[in-house]
Formats: sequence, structure tokens, C-alpha cells
Amino acid sequence: MDNYLLLLERMPIFAGLRGEEIAALCRAVRCHSAYYEKGNVIWHRDDRVNSAGIVLRGCVQAERNGADGTLHIVARHGVGALFGDVLMSSRLQKSPVDVVAAQDSEVLFLPLARIMQDLDVSGGEAVVRFRLNLLAEISDKYWALYRRLNYLSAGTMRARIAQYLLQMRDECGSDSFLLPLTRENIASELGVNRSALCRELGKMQREGLLAVKQKHFTIRNASALEQLAG
Repeated sequence: MDNYLLLLERMPIFAGLRGEEIAALCRAVRCHSAYYEKGNVIWHRDDRVNSAGIVLRGCVQAERNGADGTLHIVARHGVGALFGDVLMSSRLQKSPVDVVAAQDSEVLFLPLARIMQDLDVSGGEAVVRFRLNLLAEISDKYWALYRRLNYLSAGTMRARIAQYLLQMRDECGSDSFLLPLTRENIASELGVNRSALCRELGKMQREGLLAVKQKHFTIRNASALEQLAG
């Protein structure tokens, strides 16, 4: 794990902690890493999940089979991603999906039971910071899901786009902002077709609602977007 301390230092769950504090914390929590070849299952649907995972190398994805047998990729987690944190904290703790190595991968596991015990780590502030970071991660994921449900409940694609852009404006504190996602990622977030999304953005730009230059967006008519968002 020492080889990955620089990666861990950059992760939100370890924000505010130095490398030596992270190493001491992982020893106290009894983190362990595991290697998975591409296609290996990390956990199956209905497995009990008692640990969160951090992708140290490779990529893992959550999958489920539809009623017609079609495979759906629910989520994809690259290097540095934290997954399973919400699930390990739930009372049910059963996975609704299969989690599979999409590439040859290495995963660091953090067991919840040890995280919540009294930990023998010099300087209790590191433990408190780590737990607060974990709570913040879970909270952020809850609100991200809440926003996505709002997008999907909107009646039209234009309403979904308006909601998304207004959300980005509020987060950035400006009518001009850079979107963190690609068009494909935005389409997935809004549950729409990428080509249709690009066409609709073009129409909204021609109508003077917004200006678009690659990832840079400027809202030109906020009141019109607010009406569309509902």
C-alpha cells in the first residue's frame, strides 16, 4: 500500500491527512488489498458488503442483467474511486449489483466495523477527520442521486438540461462556468441520447438561452431556463 500513498493523499476520503497519517490509519483499520484479473467478480449481487473499496489500479464496474438478459453497466470506477461506501453503511448491506474488474485491477478495502471502533492511532484528530470525510463522501453521493432523480423526473429533455445547467450555475456561483463532464457523461447523467442532447443544446444556443464553446457554458436567459426547469 505504501506505493499508493501519493494517490491516497489526493482522495477526498483522506483530505487533510498526511501520508504517514494515512498509513497509520490503514494499519489500524486493517485495510487489505486484493488483485483481480479482468472479468473477476469482486462481489456478487445479494452478497453482504461490509467494506468499501478504493481502486488503486485498473477499473471496476457495477453490472446488472435486465429482465431480457441484457447486461447493464450501472457505474464504472477508475483509479482513485471509492465504491461500496454507501452500501456498507446501510442496514441491509446486500449488493443490488455484481461488481466486476473491468480491467486487471487492485483494490484496497476499508472494513466498516474497524472504522467505527476505537482506533489506536497517535493523534485522534486523524481518525475524526477520516470519519468526517467518509460521511461527506456518502452525503455527496446521496445528493448526486437526488439530483439525478430530479433530472429523470422532468418531463422533457429541455427541462432536464435547464435543471442541470442551473445546478452548475449555483455550484459555480456564476452564469459562466466550465462543465466537468463530457457530452457523453452529461447525456448519461440526464438519461438522454448524446446526439439528441447536442442538437437540443444547439437549438437553445440559437434561441439565445445560452452560449456554448466546448465545455464553457454561459447562461444568457436565466429566467427562461428557470421556467423550463419548473
